[in-house]
Amino acid sequence: MPWSNGKPELSIVIPVYRRGGSVVFELADIERFCELSPLNVQLILVDDGSAQKISEQLFSFAAEHTAVTFIKHAVNMGKGRAIADGVAAAEAPIVVFTDVDISYELDTIHDIVHRFRSDPRSHFIVGSRRHTDSDIQRNHNVVRRMLSWCFNVAARFVVGLKFSDVQCGIKGFRTDAARLLFSDLIVSRFAFDVEIFLRARKYGLRFEEIPVIYRHDRGNMLRIFPGSINLLNDLWRLYVSYRKAQQ
Repeated sequence: MPWSNGKPELSIVIPVYRRGGSVVFELADIERFCELSPLNVQLILVDDGSAQKISEQLFSFAAEHTAVTFIKHAVNMGKGRAIADGVAAAEAPIVVFTDVDISYELDTIHDIVHRFRSDPRSHFIVGSRRHTDSDIQRNHNVVRRMLSWCFNVAARFVVGLKFSDVQCGIKGFRTDAARLLFSDLIVSRFAFDVEIFLRARKYGLRFEEIPVIYRHDRGNMLRIFPGSINLLNDLWRLYVSYRKAQQ
């Protein structure tokens, strides 16, 4: 049943790229959250070139809910591009993105909204697994954790970012700020988060880090090392681009 017919107060963008399996259980969890939320929620599902079975599940779910917007990419275009397209479709004044596997407790979304409403000066609120108050309920594997740490260190030294967890998978924005940050991304895949932070710094946007409840990590180990190489390549592209812009 539809959970919201009023004017959206919150837009949630969920990028989806799955080559197999199912998203039925994840969609049920997201549906339950939206139904119980005190807010009028617009849910934006972006199929970023998933397998046909996954795409059909997303389409069917959207068809059953008037508050769901479904966007489909014929081919995989990258998580950054998927989120950018979702942001462009957002109708609420606040937009949050998170992952379809629900690695982060969804109640964090309400925390983000509360903080925006409490501080009208904030533009950008980011989750951090390294926040002292974060609750890591199931640690991700050692290799992935070390690569994540190395990437954060590289982001600090290569492009000058000083945030504790650049790639945390839950972030919230005022929608006008999000549209500014996600327009015409240079990198649309592995390091798009870094570009978002660089742009936020460039435009003088005010941000805040908040704790998260991190439940699990279902990332594909087979894609970690190729992905890490692409991450470094994207970091270099951003370094060159933003260094030129500062000259």
